[in-house]
Amino acid sequence: MKKRILAFLLAVSIAVSMLVLPASAAGNANTAVQLSITLNAMDSSQQAALNAVVTRGALARMLVSYSTYRESVGSQGTVGTLFTDLPGTSPYAPYVRIAVQNGWMNGYTDGSFRPDNAVTLEEAVTAILKLMGYKMTDLSGSFPNAQLNKASELGLRNQVDRSQGEVLNYEECALLFYNALTANAASGSAYGSSLGFTVSNGQVDTSSVMLKSLKGPFVAGDTVQLPFVPKMVYRNDKASESAELNKYDVYYYSESLQTLWVYTRRAAGRITAVSPSASAPTSVTVAGTSYTLGSSAVASQVSSLNGGGVGEVVTLLLGMNNEVAGIVTGEEADSVFYGVVQTATRSLVEENGADVLQKVSVMCTDGIARTVNVDKSLNFPQGWLVEIKVTPEGESVEHIEDRRVNGTINTNGTALGAAALADDVEILDTTSEGVAGTVRPSRLSGVTLSDLDVRYYTVNDAGQINRLILNDVTGDLWSYGVLDDVKNLAMNYSDLKSLVTSIAAGDSTSGTTTTTGTTTGTATGGTDGSGSTSDTTTVTGATAVDRLSNLLVPTTSEILWGIVSGDILSTAWQKLTSNTGSLMSIGFQQIAEITGTPFKQIFNYIGGGATYICYVNGAVASYTTAIKYPVLAGGIAVRQETTGSVKAMMQLMPLKIDKVGAASVLSGNERYEMADNVQVYLWYKGQYYPTKLAQVDADGYQLTGWYDNFGCAAGKKVRVIIAVKND
Repeated sequence: MKKRILAFLLAVSIAVSMLVLPASAAGNANTAVQLSITLNAMDSSQQAALNAVVTRGALARMLVSYSTYRESVGSQGTVGTLFTDLPGTSPYAPYVRIAVQNGWMNGYTDGSFRPDNAVTLEEAVTAILKLMGYKMTDLSGSFPNAQLNKASELGLRNQVDRSQGEVLNYEECALLFYNALTANAASGSAYGSSLGFTVSNGQVDTSSVMLKSLKGPFVAGDTVQLPFVPKMVYRNDKASESAELNKYDVYYYSESLQTLWVYTRRAAGRITAVSPSASAPTSVTVAGTSYTLGSSAVASQVSSLNGGGVGEVVTLLLGMNNEVAGIVTGEEADSVFYGVVQTATRSLVEENGADVLQKVSVMCTDGIARTVNVDKSLNFPQGWLVEIKVTPEGESVEHIEDRRVNGTINTNGTALGAAALADDVEILDTTSEGVAGTVRPSRLSGVTLSDLDVRYYTVNDAGQINRLILNDVTGDLWSYGVLDDVKNLAMNYSDLKSLVTSIAAGDSTSGTTTTTGTTTGTATGGTDGSGSTSDTTTVTGATAVDRLSNLLVPTTSEILWGIVSGDILSTAWQKLTSNTGSLMSIGFQQIAEITGTPFKQIFNYIGGGATYICYVNGAVASYTTAIKYPVLAGGIAVRQETTGSVKAMMQLMPLKIDKVGAASVLSGNERYEMADNVQVYLWYKGQYYPTKLAQVDADGYQLTGWYDNFGCAAGKKVRVIIAVKND
C-alpha cells in the first residue's frame, strides 16, 4: 500500500515489431466488387470466384458496364456472327460488339476474338484508357510501357499488385475500373462524373445513377409479375437470396441493373397528427413518429376530404427512407409489434377536464420507436419486454414473459442452431435499462447464444425465427471512448493537506491521532508466532498526507504510457481492473469503515463520486457519477440509462497491435475483430487528437488497441485504437 499502483505493474518491456497494412486497401476492393455487381459488370458466379482469371469476353462486359452504353446492351439483339469464335447468341456478343465498335478492344487478324483468353494487366489498362478517352498516339513511349506508366500516373493501378505480363483476377479488374471512376479522363474531369456518378474525395456515390433507373414504389397484391428475373435482391436494405413478394410488401426495381428492393416495414396505430393541413397532408404522425407520405394517392387516403385523418387507426406500408408507400385500414390493418420499454411518462391533460395521460415509448424489433397511450394506473418499467397490438379499435401494450432459445448462429447468419432465421428476420439487442438497437444477422455470424442471451423470439408460418430480442449480446449498446482525466479521484497534495489538517484540528488540539492495527504476513519485527505484528502509531496531519499520497493512483497519462511502452502487461492490467473491490472507490470506503477519524473522513472523501473527462467519437464528453468505477486510463466503456445517466463503467482491455487488416487486427497470433465504428486517436504529451486509421502507419507509430472483454457473447471487438508516434 506504500507504493503507487504503477509500481506493482512494472514488468519487462516486450519489443514487438509492427507491420500495419493500410485498412483502405481491402475496403476499396470490397467497394469496387460491390459496385461492379451493382452495374452488372460481374455476375453471381464471378462474385463467388473473385480469384478466377478475367477473360477477354468478361473484360468487354466490364467496359460496357462502366460506360454510357450500359443501358443499351439489350437493344443489340442476337443477330449475326461478330467473330468466327463468337456467335451472336453468346452472352458476351452484345458487349463485344459495343467494345469493338468504340475501339476499346479489337479482334485478331484471323477473324477471331478469343473471348476465353486471359487478360493481362497491360491489355486491361489499355482498354480502360481508351474508354476514358485517351488516344494511344498521345502517350509517351511505346506499348506496353506507355500505357502502364499512364495508368500509374492516373492512379488506375492503386492497390493492384500486378506487373507487365501478369493476368488479372476479377477483384483486381474491379479495382482498376473503380480507380478509373475517380481518375481524370482525357477531358480533364473525373471519369465517373461523365457517367452521372458523384465523385468526391476519391469515393464514388452511385445513388444518383441508380435512382434514374429506379421504378416504384409499388405495393404487392396477391400476385406480382416482375418484367425480369432479378439478379440482386435487397430486403429491408440487406442483401437477400429470396425475391418472394408477399401481399402489402413495398417494392422497387431497376430493370437495367436487374435489381429488386423489397420492404416489409410497417407503422401501425392511431393517427395523432397530420401536416401541414388536414385536407392536404404531406405527413402523418402514428405512434409518436412522423412519416412522409410518398405520393398524392397516399395523401388522399388520409385527407379529411375523404374522411381520413386524426383518430383513424391505420397501418402504414413503408418503403425507402421510411416513406409511406401505402395505407391499410380496417381489419387488414391489424398488426403486432414486440420490443422493449424505453420510457414511460405521465403528464397533465386538460382537454375534457384535468386528467393524467401516460405514454409508453417502445423500441421495436424493426428499429422503430413507437409511443402508445396506456392506462395511467399501469406501470411499465424501463427494460420490460412488451407486445403492442393494433386493431381497428386502437392500440394496446402488454407485458410479455421471456421466451428463450439457444444455439450458434451459422457463418451465413441464416440459422440459430437448428432453427432457420427468416430472410427478413428482425433482431434487437437490448439492455435491462431499455437501451436498444437493431442488429444485422451477419453481425452475429458464428456467435453462440445461451438462454440468458435471448430474451424473446417469434416464428413465422414457416417455423422460421422472424424476431429475436437479445440481452446485451453485441456490446454495441455501450458508449466507448478514451479516458482523459478523472476529477476528484486523487486530490493534489495541498488540497489533501488542508483536509487532513482541518480534520485533525477538529478532533485534537495537538493535531495527532493514534491508531492501532494488526497486519498479517511475514513480520520484520517482533511477532507472536503467528506471522503478525501489532503496533501503535502516532500519525500527524503531515504524516497522513505522506502516507495517503502513496495510495493515490498515478495520472492517466502515466498509466497509459506504461501500457503503450509495454511496462504494464495486459495480464496485470486485467487482474487490476477485473475486481472492482480492489479499486479506489470501494477499496477506500471499506478501509474507512475500519479506521478512525481522521482517516475515515479522508477515505470517504476520496472514495466518493467522480467526474470522468473522456473523448467519445472524437468529441469531449464528461460523466459524473456518485461512485467510482474501475477505469484508470485508455479505452473505457460506459453503459447508460435511456436518460443518459451512467449505469456502469468498465475498463477496456489493451493489446499491442502487430498488423491491421480491413476489419481486424493481429496481436501476436491472435486476431481481434474491429468494431464498425472503431475510434482512432493520436496521443501526444497527454493530449488526445481524433484521427483516422489510414493516417497512422506502422513504421512511425505504436498502436494499442482496446477491446471489450466484459462478457458480451458477440463482443470482444476492438473499440478504440491509440497511436503514439515514434519521435
